[in-house]
Amino acid sequence: MKKNNLYSVGALFAVLLGLTKIWSAIDYLIIPMDQRATVPGKVFLPAYAQNPGLLNALFWAEALVGVFGLAIVPALAKLLLNEGNEGWLKLTGNLATVGFAVTALGYFLTLARLPGIASAFVKGDASTQAALAVTWKSSPDLFGFWGYGAIGIWVLCVSLSILHKAGFSKTFAILGFVLAVLYLIVPIGTYFKIQPLLLAAAGGGLIAAPVWYIWLGFNLRRMASAVS
Repeated sequence: MKKNNLYSVGALFAVLLGLTKIWSAIDYLIIPMDQRATVPGKVFLPAYAQNPGLLNALFWAEALVGVFGLAIVPALAKLLLNEGNEGWLKLTGNLATVGFAVTALGYFLTLARLPGIASAFVKGDASTQAALAVTWKSSPDLFGFWGYGAIGIWVLCVSLSILHKAGFSKTFAILGFVLAVLYLIVPIGTYFKIQPLLLAAAGGGLIAAPVWYIWLGFNLRRMASAVS
């Protein structure tokens, strides 16, 4: 019964995460160029202060992704752990748990703090604007090393395990490899300010992330039914 509940909860939140990823990816593709991740603060803050709606919607979506992800990791660990892969799955599962938690925390902090910072920038004098332009970010994961890099490593390890587990589609595993790559290029694009790389990740993620997580939800739901 406990295992059944774990799979059922994981299945529900995997589907919710997949749907939220659709929302997030579409939002990132349509937000104004002066509100994208690599834009300097002196450009970003007045643009956000003038029109925060779309970006706030993106922040809410990513915060919810972090919350939903916390329910998926233990269910997937229960499903895949065995003597051959236990060490790597536990290690990368712990990394993913931290990654999802940091994602939720970071975006909730941004939602709480960024409106006030943007308002202070617009109303402030030159010295205030100069200070805020370099200190405005609230996230503890400025380059996405946890929210994308750590989760990408986990998805890669999970996909390798699924590839060798009976009862799972090889196409599902291959899609996981694609998603892992898309996750892993986000920190690179953010750190080096490569906007085309981030747009490629968002565009690819629009398909890969929702399909993989929703498919994962169906797999977990199937396991819940099998052990009930």
